[in-house]
Amino acid sequence: MVPLSWERDTRKLFIRLLRGLRMLNFIQSAQTANPQTEDAVSLLLGCHDRIRHFTQVGMRLAESPQAPASDRIDAARAVLRYYTVALPLHEADENESVHPRLRRALPPGELAHANQQMVEQHAGINASVVELVPMWQQIERAPQSQDELGERLRLGTERLRTLWSVHLALEEDQVIPAMRKYLTEEDLTEIAREMQARRQPVPSR
Repeated sequence: MVPLSWERDTRKLFIRLLRGLRMLNFIQSAQTANPQTEDAVSLLLGCHDRIRHFTQVGMRLAESPQAPASDRIDAARAVLRYYTVALPLHEADENESVHPRLRRALPPGELAHANQQMVEQHAGINASVVELVPMWQQIERAPQSQDELGERLRLGTERLRTLWSVHLALEEDQVIPAMRKYLTEEDLTEIAREMQARRQPVPSR
């Protein structure tokens, strides 16, 4: 499970980054959910909040090559950690827990198509992340090199944000309402349990 202290630190970092850039508009950071008390839908929506938050951190980073080096290092590290540690868990939630249950429960038609699209859209998102990860790693190691990344970083991050906009709208407008309508309480409880289990620390040997 991602430590709560880490999420608090990234919220503080984001505020510091915005202040350092003299931004006028404060972007509210993601709220931290309690995975032990939230239901499946609330857990998924909490993941969506964090996706939007860390994608916006990445966007601010891409648009701010003149920000203090220490802030850009921390921003790159936070985005890297989210996209390489937390995001794969969310994708597994959808691919392995939500999608198969909806596939069994939904009648043929628009909602069944949306459920399949949810899974298929992950390929484009993952390809975009694979392109961005080396750039974030480069900034973390050598923030002075961000200038050479320039438009490639900005356009790549903008493309990722656009993909997320389409994907999250699909889920929030169609998939999540379908979960509420067609899945049983047992289904939803099992989805939440599986989500929680994925975020448990791996026992050391």
